[in-house]
Amino acid sequence: MRRLALTVIVFALATGGCSNLGLGQADCTSPDREVSAANILTIQAVPTARYTPCIRESRLGWDTVEWFAEDGRAGFKISRSITPFLTAVVTPACDITGATQVASGEPDIERFEDIESQTPEIGITIIPSSERALARSRVIVDQLDETEIDGRPVVFTIDEDAGDRVRARVNLAFLFDQYVWIMSELDAEEGKVELRGKNLIEPIRGLTPLEALDAIEDNVPDVFYKGKWYFVFDGGCITYEFNATGTLAETIAEDAEEVFGFYPARFVVEGARDEGLIIE
Repeated sequence: MRRLALTVIVFALATGGCSNLGLGQADCTSPDREVSAANILTIQAVPTARYTPCIRESRLGWDTVEWFAEDGRAGFKISRSITPFLTAVVTPACDITGATQVASGEPDIERFEDIESQTPEIGITIIPSSERALARSRVIVDQLDETEIDGRPVVFTIDEDAGDRVRARVNLAFLFDQYVWIMSELDAEEGKVELRGKNLIEPIRGLTPLEALDAIEDNVPDVFYKGKWYFVFDGGCITYEFNATGTLAETIAEDAEEVFGFYPARFVVEGARDEGLIIE
């Protein structure tokens, strides 16, 4: 693959604000028809693309942006310390196989997502098997209101649909990455639950609610947000690839929605033309 000139530039973001990016190469707030060496190289890399990725502002923990342009792709890579956690790249096309279409908010852009994630919230579904167990479940939820595990909030849901088999109800909870507390009539009498989880080798029976919380704490998965967002438009596609863990992952989706944008390539072409430059 042919590399264009001025291929890699690294910009510190520790002080925040895209005014520190320089050259206007990734700044959504650049004036219309902004011309810079980086912008020109981006358009040269993917001349068919209507938009290029840009950043409105940085976030704490986003230490560096490494901008790049190659024949057929251009964009930037964001890192914390030296570990990349997000790459934004514009290409002539992208493979959206397996991705799910979602609303883009833009009339001329289609959006698709292929994401796996573990949110900070720890979900627990309680499945009671009798009216007595249902009443006991409600008491437990009231008693454990605002409970946290390692600073992560615990969210309880009581599954009152006794018409379905327990296995189906457990599988539904697992689908939403939740732990399950099953409470039988005897459990309700003894104040115990049976704990199940996708990452548990086997169910653990005869636990008090506090013991069940301790068992979850020993097995709770780390927070992560991984996968891709695709934005498809005439002549190109912008892909955001995420690989965020820990505290970064807790807000990365919301941050990306707020700070990333689409810079119209025609602004660069028109600006260059006004200055007597022809972009090919």
